Amino acid sequence: MTQVTLDEVDFQILQRLDENGDIDVDELSDELDVSTSTIYYRMEKYREQGIVQGKIAKLDPQKLGLGMTAITEINADYDGPGYEEVAEKITDLSGVQRVFFMLGEMSFYVLSRVRDHEHLQTLMEDIIQTEGVENSTTNIVLRSFKDEDRLLVNYDGEDLEALYS
Repeated sequence: MTQVTLDEVDFQILQRLDENGDIDVDELSDELDVSTSTIYYRMEKYREQGIVQGKIAKLDPQKLGLGMTAITEINADYDGPGYEEVAEKITDLSGVQRVFFMLGEMSFYVLSRVRDHEHLQTLMEDIIQTEGVENSTTNIVLRSFKDEDRLLVNYDGEDLEALYS
C-alpha cells in the first residue's frame, strides 16, 4: 500500500472529518484561511486515495440493545482450511464486529457485540463449530474505558505533527 504525502492543512481537514464525520466547509475555510474550493478539492483527493472511505454514522450499541461486548481469542488448525478461509467464516458470523489475524499464541482476536448471554452462547457455538477452529477463549467486557473507532482523535498534536513534518 502506497503512503500518501499530506501537509498540515490536510491533517486539519482530516481531524475535523474524524471528529465529526462531516464538516461545514465554509466554517472550516474561514478557520484555516484557505478557500472552500481547496477544501473540496482535498476532500475529493482523500476519497480517490482511499484515505476517506464512505460516510458512517456512529451508532450507540447500548441504545440498540447490543450491550454486551465479548473478546474471543481463537486458535486455528490450518490442516484443513487456510487462515483466510477460517477468518472469512468467522467474519460472517452474526454479531462479529472485528476479526484480527495474529502472530503469537492465538491465531485470531475477535471482538463481538451481542444482545445478551443467550446471543453470546449462540455465537460461541458457531465459532467452535467453524471448520479450522481448534479452541477458543472468550472474555466478557464489564466496562469500557475507551472504545474509539475514529483514528486521529487518539493522537496528541505532537504525534500528529510528526506525520506531516
